[in-house]
Amino acid sequence: MNYATIRLSQKNNYKDYFDLKFKLLENTFTAKWINRVLEAKHYQYPISEPWAIYNINNDMSSEFVIRNLNQLINKVDAVEPLFGFNIDSLKDQEKLNKIHAIFEKHHGQLDDWKKNTLFNDKPDSFRKHLSEINQFIHACESIGDTPKIRVVWFDLPKTHVFTDSDYELFTINKKFGSLYHLYCDVGKNIEDLATDNDQHHHDVVPNIHYSADCVAYFRDDDALTESKKCAEYIKRNHAYLLKKGYKKGDKRLTIGRIELARLETKLTQQQVMSKLKLYDRIQDFYLS
Repeated sequence: MNYATIRLSQKNNYKDYFDLKFKLLENTFTAKWINRVLEAKHYQYPISEPWAIYNINNDMSSEFVIRNLNQLINKVDAVEPLFGFNIDSLKDQEKLNKIHAIFEKHHGQLDDWKKNTLFNDKPDSFRKHLSEINQFIHACESIGDTPKIRVVWFDLPKTHVFTDSDYELFTINKKFGSLYHLYCDVGKNIEDLATDNDQHHHDVVPNIHYSADCVAYFRDDDALTESKKCAEYIKRNHAYLLKKGYKKGDKRLTIGRIELARLETKLTQQQVMSKLKLYDRIQDFYLS
């Protein structure tokens, strides 16, 4: 395998598509990530968020996110009243944190929901809508941030964990046109807790598992400020983290992401962005 390709299309015209071709990097983690992608493809798991194109076109707007989030909350509450409120603004971080905490409480980490009697005798759509609420909460946090495309397969079991050598490959920076692994655990990682002042979360869940999930960024970002905030959070919450099983210097508290591949194109960055604005759906992702 030498390349990863994200194929974009228009939601109303699948024949009009645009391919982003990324050259895979040679490192010890990329080979493991490739196997996860092949597994997702083998079992024909669908891409869970075909709309996850952020801050590139006008389709993924704050209105779109709020509308979908409230619709999902109402669908869940119609079966089991878990929330009892809607959200009016993406600036209401307190409500966003509360919604995420409710999801986290009932869903639990990864497959914990299977042991929760709440899901007994409920239609399959109940858990699906609850999971989608979590997706849109994270979408709220991404509006107005770095332009990016997320590719995720939520049906793929999260069974693989990072090794110490994997953590050595983590970087806090984001490069235009680079593809990185994506956080796939359920909970709040160090990066989120250091920035959103969440008083409702039930547990800290740093970068532990990896999946086929990945994200392509389309802006160069030096995350030095983010790194400092995370370091301050870890220092300030040392006792809490120790109680959760994370000692000082624990590799699992490593922040950032692993770079997997880099975009190959003859287009300039401006031309790439102009092209991306024409598309609003992730049609496919494949390796070659």
